[in-house]
Amino acid sequence: MYSHRNNLELRNYVREITDSNRPVKKHFQKHSQKSKVMCSSLHQALMIFDIAKMNDVVEKHGSRSNLAKNHKRYIDYLSDTQGYLQQAMVPVNVFKLLDELAIDFPNFNEVIDYYREQIALAVFCAKGVFNAQPLLITGKAGVGKTAFCHRLAKIMDTFFSLISFSSMSAGFILGGMSSSWADGKPGKVVESLVTGHYANPIIVLDEIDKAGGDNRYDPLGCLYQLLEKETAAKFVDEGLETATDCSHINWVATANYMEKIPEPIVSRFAVIEVQPPKSEQMHNILKSIYANVKKDQVWGNRFKAQLEPEVVDKIIDSQISPRLIQRELIRACGRAVLRQSIFERESVAIEAKDFVIKNSFSEKKRPIGFVY
Repeated sequence: MYSHRNNLELRNYVREITDSNRPVKKHFQKHSQKSKVMCSSLHQALMIFDIAKMNDVVEKHGSRSNLAKNHKRYIDYLSDTQGYLQQAMVPVNVFKLLDELAIDFPNFNEVIDYYREQIALAVFCAKGVFNAQPLLITGKAGVGKTAFCHRLAKIMDTFFSLISFSSMSAGFILGGMSSSWADGKPGKVVESLVTGHYANPIIVLDEIDKAGGDNRYDPLGCLYQLLEKETAAKFVDEGLETATDCSHINWVATANYMEKIPEPIVSRFAVIEVQPPKSEQMHNILKSIYANVKKDQVWGNRFKAQLEPEVVDKIIDSQISPRLIQRELIRACGRAVLRQSIFERESVAIEAKDFVIKNSFSEKKRPIGFVY
């Protein structure tokens, strides 16, 4: 465990490369004026989609062809990029932001250190492009895995895509369905690149241990190719049938039970287990969640800046998971308003009695055979 917060030399190096105005690739010089304006502001833009080949597919197949329709739709999405997508760059104050993230997610210290290492290597190679090896985060439900990934994407200022495996039953969700089918279309991986306009988005494979369905359409099948950079660089989505460069995607997977994931898939990830937050860590987590409630809700500024100590103690003693805290805090805010006139101008304070602890919050299993 370590921190880069005092490494001024490395932080100055980040500032130097991320503030530099890099020359635009020669490929852009032949594009339209609109494309030139857009591309001139990009750092390390890469050709992810071969627009020339995609246009050839449209011309070769008839207008009624589902394959041609898929390509035409994606060409329209990419019209101002010519197939070149920008890459998210490492922020100048990235290590400060990660230190702040560690305060809000104290049980994720090992995960945050993992990204510190990955970012240090990205900066060291003088490119400063956000790029990390695939990471599998395991742990009990509700410890904050998905919320952490959202915050990480916000820090890196890149596109975020969440693909839930709890309801996925077929591989074409990720890798596309053949255009020979009437409703055949590209999958969520290529779709994330097109809609996000970033070559290096964060794609979260949420609850990957819940992948199931017909063995003929393995939901994890295309990951064998996508999680290896060499093969991901020429990934062929079945809905497009042309290669797309998926080698710059930052993959994060979450799971409750690692043993339910095929070993060849697990071997493609670095694996870190996140434990539920300890009681002393919950103070910072509660502070962060309450601050987000106040910021995200239109009525948030009508409530006190901090939770009362008795409220904090009651929430911590209840052992409610971080996943449920925000929902129950919002309900507590509603109860607090009902206790007083809605038209009062003073800031509202949540009291301990406003936070109702239900038996459903308990993670203890009820004995079989007893009636409650």
